[in-house]
Amino acid sequence: MNRNEKIYPVYRMFGYEYLFYMVIAFLFFTITKGITVAQIMYLSAFSAVFIAAFQIPTNYVVEKIGLKKSMIFGNLFWIIHIIMIMAGSSFTTFVIAEAICAIGTCLKTLSETQMLYASLKKTNNKKNFAKIEGKGVSWYYYLEAISAIFVGFLFQINSYLPIICTLTFAIIAFVTSMFFDDIKDYMTEKCSIKEYLKGFKLVLKSKRIISLFMYSFLMSGLIKVTDTIQKSTIVELGVSAIEYSLIFAVLTLCIGIGSSIQYKIEDVLKRKTLRFTGYSFTILILMLGIFNTICSDKKIALIISIAILIMQNVLSGSYRISVKKYMNNFTTHIVRGKILSVFYIFESIGKATLLFVCGLIIDNAGTNKTAIILGIVSMGIIYLIVRFMNNKLGLNAEEYAKDEIFGIDIEEEK
Repeated sequence: MNRNEKIYPVYRMFGYEYLFYMVIAFLFFTITKGITVAQIMYLSAFSAVFIAAFQIPTNYVVEKIGLKKSMIFGNLFWIIHIIMIMAGSSFTTFVIAEAICAIGTCLKTLSETQMLYASLKKTNNKKNFAKIEGKGVSWYYYLEAISAIFVGFLFQINSYLPIICTLTFAIIAFVTSMFFDDIKDYMTEKCSIKEYLKGFKLVLKSKRIISLFMYSFLMSGLIKVTDTIQKSTIVELGVSAIEYSLIFAVLTLCIGIGSSIQYKIEDVLKRKTLRFTGYSFTILILMLGIFNTICSDKKIALIISIAILIMQNVLSGSYRISVKKYMNNFTTHIVRGKILSVFYIFESIGKATLLFVCGLIIDNAGTNKTAIILGIVSMGIIYLIVRFMNNKLGLNAEEYAKDEIFGIDIEEEK
């Protein structure tokens, strides 16, 4: 095991997403900053649009400066974003902050998993990608779950304390990223923008990649929208800030569990993993809306809601690892960066589309009706996508035929 493999899970624990922030952000924006639920969705939508817009230029930057520096600068932009969130008071300021955050997110997402995969390739250990990535992500969610236990208390003392903690851990992630050994020979040859765009056209000719793009377009959007619906549902059931943080501590832990057991779920479901995840997730969204509409007893509604959200979050954690594994399995390092770039654009467009639409719906129909509408519509779309992607995904890297690995022809020419 090389140095990068040892550091990676620890780095992911501190830098996968913001610690202390994800649970309390809803309360921080609605109570401290006076932002509405719909505006929170719009902010998330703007973030997704910015990520889509920055994917191509940031991927070019990653190719120019390398994986390690991209990770370092990505974490630095996240630190700037947190400071702007703390200092800002207007919706416009928060939109600008999301643009800064998006640059950091693009740099991180395009470099972090590639760093792990390249490190594993050097030690002929690629088969452990999902296991190591799952370990790092699950550690993050376990730490986030622990922090969530205390975040409600901190919020009641001073609403800025959780955000200060977020900033502290972002700085730790920034420092940790400096200890990676860069892998210079892993980067693709530098190419012109013209060749770069030509590569994107080739990517879209792969049915396997298109299948994954379509699925992730919807699922990433559903997960992002559901995150806000979950928080709005729990708040509407009349819980206190401390109860709210404790509930989401459990729910965050469930995402970590889903990440850590992804490979076990896949061992059981095989090729049906994404199909099962898609159908189950949409059914749970529909159930959440229906039960909270028909149930007049808030205590019973709260118990049912928590049970539904637990299952949703386990599925969400598993999905995050599965989709990255499949992207790495049938691409080579020659084209992986460009494919990831296009993939994250599709994901971001999916998030932005659903967030803008659901933001409009929730303003007029409320949280529960939005969940019902979203559940019904998304279930139908998942059915169509699953039919298209049937048997195109789900193998381990060594099980694909040579001509099915995207970029293998380019690599052999070299």
